Amino acid sequence: MSKKIIQICFFVLLVISICTPAFCQYDIKNFGAKGDGRSLDTKSIQSAIDKAYKDGGGIVDIPSGTYRIGTLILKNNINLHFFPGAILLGSADIRDYLTINQKYESRTKNLYGKYFMLFAEDAKNISLTGKGIIDGNGLHNFQVVRPQNERPFTARFVNCENVLVRDVGFIEAANWTLHLLGCKDVTIDNIFITHHRKENRDGLDIDCCQGVAVSNCRFSTGDDAIVFKSTNDSMCQDIAITNCTISSGASAIKTGTESNGGFKNITVSNCIIKNIPMHAGIELMTVDGGCMQNILLENIVMENVATPIFIRLGIRARPFKKEQYVKRINAVSDITLNNINILNATLPSSIMGLRNNKIKNITISNFTVHYGATQLATAYNKVPLKELDYPMAIMFDKLPAFAFYCRNASQVRFNNVLLYGVENEKRPGLTFDNTTDISINSLKAIGRKSTAPLVYFRNSSDATVAFSSFKSAGTSLFQIENNGCKNIVFSNNVLHEYQKEVNTVASLKGEIVFDDFETATKFEVDNENKITGLSALNLKDTCFKFKLNISRKHNIQLCLLVLNQSLKPQKVFIKYDGVIQEFLVNWNEWGWAPVSLLKNYPSDTKIDFEIIPENVAAGGLFISKVYVNYPDRISIYIRG
Repeated sequence: MSKKIIQICFFVLLVISICTPAFCQYDIKNFGAKGDGRSLDTKSIQSAIDKAYKDGGGIVDIPSGTYRIGTLILKNNINLHFFPGAILLGSADIRDYLTINQKYESRTKNLYGKYFMLFAEDAKNISLTGKGIIDGNGLHNFQVVRPQNERPFTARFVNCENVLVRDVGFIEAANWTLHLLGCKDVTIDNIFITHHRKENRDGLDIDCCQGVAVSNCRFSTGDDAIVFKSTNDSMCQDIAITNCTISSGASAIKTGTESNGGFKNITVSNCIIKNIPMHAGIELMTVDGGCMQNILLENIVMENVATPIFIRLGIRARPFKKEQYVKRINAVSDITLNNINILNATLPSSIMGLRNNKIKNITISNFTVHYGATQLATAYNKVPLKELDYPMAIMFDKLPAFAFYCRNASQVRFNNVLLYGVENEKRPGLTFDNTTDISINSLKAIGRKSTAPLVYFRNSSDATVAFSSFKSAGTSLFQIENNGCKNIVFSNNVLHEYQKEVNTVASLKGEIVFDDFETATKFEVDNENKITGLSALNLKDTCFKFKLNISRKHNIQLCLLVLNQSLKPQKVFIKYDGVIQEFLVNWNEWGWAPVSLLKNYPSDTKIDFEIIPENVAAGGLFISKVYVNYPDRISIYIRG
C-alpha cells in the first residue's frame, strides 16, 4: 500500500472519529450568529441546533460574545457549550419568543409560563455546559407581575431524560430561572443562579422529577432559591442536594407550594444558607394532598435567617387542572434533621400538622440555634390553624415558643439540642400542643433573665424528658397544663438551686377546634346531637341534603366538616347536578374535607347537594358544617 493511500485512510478514520454524534461540533457563527448584543441571533443558533440534531447529535459551540435571543428549542443529543465570555441574552421584546403549549399535564402548563429562552420537551441526552452566562434580562425588563405567563422563563425542560447542566451561570431571570418538569436522571453541577428581583423569579425548580443530583452550586435569588414542586399527581422523588451556598429574599430550600403528587426520598447536605430576611431557611410543606416522606437534612449551617425550619401539613387541596380534584390528604412522616447550626435567627421553627392528621416521626439531632430577637407571644390556646391557607412560615405570627413550636405531631424526638435565647425572652424554648409520643434528650437552653420554662406541654401525652437544663431566672424547668396531659415522665434533668423540675398550671380552654374561615356561603347543621361541642348529623341515619348559592364562576371548593368514628377510613360522596365526587375521611377528629367542584357555573346559581357515605351500614360518619371556599384566593402578606 502506497504512502499516499495510507495518509488518505488515516484522514478518513480521523474524520469519522471526530464526527461521531457525541463529538461533532457546530459553531453558531458558521450559521450566521453575530454575537454583538444587538442582532437577534435566535434563528442562527436554532439552525445550528437543528443541524446537529439532524446529524444525530453533537456539540453546539457558543463562542465569546453576547447573543440576543428569543426561544431556542433543544433536541435529543444536543450539548449547548459556552466558551468563556459567551452570553445568551434574553430579548426584551416578548414578540421574539415562541408561544409554547407543552404536552405534559401540569399546573404550570400555560398558567405560569408560555414563553421561554430555552425549552425542551421529550428530549434525551441534552446538556448546557461551559463557562458562559444565560441572562434573562429581567432586571429592568418584564416588570409587570401579573399575568405571570407574560414573562419568559429562562429555561424549562419537560419530560426529558439524562439532562446535564454544568458550570453555566444564570442571571437576572424574568420569571422562574431553571425549571425541571417531569424529568429523569438530571445532574446540576457547579452552576450559579443570581438575580435581584422577586416576583416569582425562583432559582431552581425541581418539579415531578426523579433522580436529580445538585452539587457545588451557588444561589443568590430575590425569590425562592431551590424549590421542590409536584404540579401534577406525579411524585417528586430521589433528589440529592449537596455542597451548595444559598441566599434568598424568600426561602432557601422549599417544598410544597404545589404539592399534588408529593415528595419522597430527598436529601439536603453540606449546605450553607445565609441572609434569609423574611422567610425560612428550610420549608417542608405539603398542602394539596400529596405525601411527604423520607427526608434527610444534615450538615447545614445558617446565618441571618428569619425562620430556620418550617414543617407543615395543610389542606388547601388545590387541583392541578380543571378536570381533576384532590380526593384525600396523605401523610407527612419520616423527616430527619441532623447537625444543623444556626446563627442570628429571628423567628421560631415549627412543626405544624392537622388536628386530624398529625405529622409523624420527626427526629432533630445535634441542633444549635442562636436567636437575635424576640416577640410578644400569642396565648397558647389562641394560635390559629390556618389549615386551608397558602403555606409559608410567616403565616404564623408570635408563636408561644422561641425555638420550636410543635403542634399536631407524633413521634417527635429532640436529641442534643442547644438553644440560645435573647436577654429578655419570655417564651419557653419548646412548646408542644396536641402531641403524642415525644422524646427529649439532652436539651439545653440559655435564657439568662428569662422567667419562662424550658418546655411547655398542653394536650399532650406519652412524653419523656431527660438530661436537660435551662440556665435562666425561671423557677421551674417544665410546665404542664393540668388537664389534657398524661404520661409525661422526667428523669436525670439538671436543676439549679432556685428551680423545681415541674410546675403544673391551669389548663387553658381550647378556643380553636377548626378554622371558621371567612366565606359568604355557609351551611351549618342544626341538631341537638352534639359531638365535642359541635352540632352533628349521623350520616347513617339519613343522607344529608342541602341547597347552596354558588356565587363564583370557577375554582369553587366545597368544604365539609366531618368526623369518622369508625375503625376504618370511609369515603364520603358528594352528589350534585348529575356529578358524583368523593373524598376519603381517614381521621377520627373534626376536620375539613375540601372538595373542588368539577362543575362550574356562569352566574349565581342555587345548587342542590347530597352527602352520603360509601357504606351506610358502617356508621360512625358525622357531618357538622359545609362552607364554600375559593382555593385560589391570594393570601395577603408582605414579601419584603
